[in-house]
Amino acid sequence: MKRALILSAIVSVLVLFAGCIIIDDSLDYRSDLSDYEVKKIVRKVLVSQNSINRAGLVTSDGLEKLITNRSRYYDNRISCTEGGYITFTLSGGDLSVSFTTDTLLHIVYDDCRYRPFYYEQSRLNGSLDIRYNQRHEDARGKLLDFTIRYFDTSLYTKEGSVRINGEMGVHYDEAYWQHQLALVFSSNRLEIANRDYYERDIFTNIVLEYGIDTRTYHYTYHYSGTLYNSYLGTLSFTTLDAMQGYSNQNPQKGRFKISNAHVTLRVVPIDDYYVDIIVEGHDYTGQNRTIHTTWINIGL
Repeated sequence: MKRALILSAIVSVLVLFAGCIIIDDSLDYRSDLSDYEVKKIVRKVLVSQNSINRAGLVTSDGLEKLITNRSRYYDNRISCTEGGYITFTLSGGDLSVSFTTDTLLHIVYDDCRYRPFYYEQSRLNGSLDIRYNQRHEDARGKLLDFTIRYFDTSLYTKEGSVRINGEMGVHYDEAYWQHQLALVFSSNRLEIANRDYYERDIFTNIVLEYGIDTRTYHYTYHYSGTLYNSYLGTLSFTTLDAMQGYSNQNPQKGRFKISNAHVTLRVVPIDDYYVDIIVEGHDYTGQNRTIHTTWINIGL
């Protein structure tokens, strides 16, 4: 009996000790970060921008195919741009694609592949709902506004594989005569889980404003919001100067800020190969430094 009590006490202590390790490991409780940890934070935030952008573009493409191909379908399955299929169900149960405000569209992606402009191919698997708000198109341009609800939808890109849950608003505005495409993605809560490492990131109050010149492939983006990760803790991020680049390259210009309770990181691209990360401690200035590195070294 005494032995059982001793073992029980040891197990209790180990559980408490493990809990302390988890707390201590969170960067919310740390004022000293290694270069590796700094780079991990930067990669996590900037990869999420790519994931949100790609998922929104693939969904926009699927919605456009449904709207513009024909006014009525004889079955509820169509092919994606680069392969794979979309199966859809409209609220009301029929196959006529006559969208009005608040029309609800349920889509299931079956290895749906899409290559938006200059990007490498992206793939979607799984289901989502689209709440259709408005669409307008004339000789000058096209406007599309809708809300996406992801249900553990899988996105595959060159940066890795993730599962997405939550709701995101999409505002798609293309000016044909100016060769400009502007996208705004916004969400009060979006969960992105890494399929390979089982990490789960919770994003709140995110706004991604993304623009591209469809002739030169010059892009700009502003990205802001809050991220929670069990290891990285709670991070807020915002764009100080628009991040800019070309094609599928990393940003060449701009300034991006990421902060937690103890430290601020400023990401300053030198070009599409080199980047500086300026580390500024709030309480402990002994770790202040500039990390001269490359996008590849960060993992981007």
